[in-house]
Amino acid sequence: MAMHIINQPQDQTKAVNDAVSYPNLETMISVPLGIGEVYEACKDYPILFTKNQEGDWLAIALLGFNDKNVYLDENRRFKRGKYLPAFLRRYPFILVQNEDKKGFSLGIEEEALEALNESNKERALFKEDKTPTDLTKNTLDFLVRFQGELQACSALIKELESWGLLVEQSANLLDEEGKTHTINGFFTVNEEKLSHLSEKKHLDMCKKGATPFITAHLISLSNIRRLGL
Repeated sequence: MAMHIINQPQDQTKAVNDAVSYPNLETMISVPLGIGEVYEACKDYPILFTKNQEGDWLAIALLGFNDKNVYLDENRRFKRGKYLPAFLRRYPFILVQNEDKKGFSLGIEEEALEALNESNKERALFKEDKTPTDLTKNTLDFLVRFQGELQACSALIKELESWGLLVEQSANLLDEEGKTHTINGFFTVNEEKLSHLSEKKHLDMCKKGATPFITAHLISLSNIRRLGL
């Protein structure tokens, strides 16, 4: 899908089409999590650790397996009561790093842009005085915070790795037809190694906020067996 960098005056007469929905939700089996949403996400999803193509650590919410998102209802919406990760809530907007690497710009999927008219004024990108609307400003603030939370999450997982707490795992799941599928290539906290950490390292964990983070992660692992239901 094509991405458009929001700027004025080019987008002075544009609004956001709120009917556009995230593409390929049916086959999306994981999304990255910011550090602040781990405590809500752990109630519904398995939270696993992995690395992206650049080698940075991520915490991911596992949404399914075998190219099937198991958290959607018949209307292609997340099942009632399930936590909706920020990665999905931000759509159709995205944060784009500037070429000079010194800041970010707000981008939007081109198909989510429409001509401004009387019926969509509340979804306009800019006001008549050419300043950003609250929608544009709040979205940019949200994405900047989310980017910071992703980075904080990555840094904390790197700390877990440095403490020798991560172990590579795999899991077998049964689908509705009784077929077995294997999920591999992810990491979890090794509880045995955790229990043998020195008192000093446990104190370091508390100071860096790792203890509740680890607890949420470990609680979430029980959700793995529910994916195949």
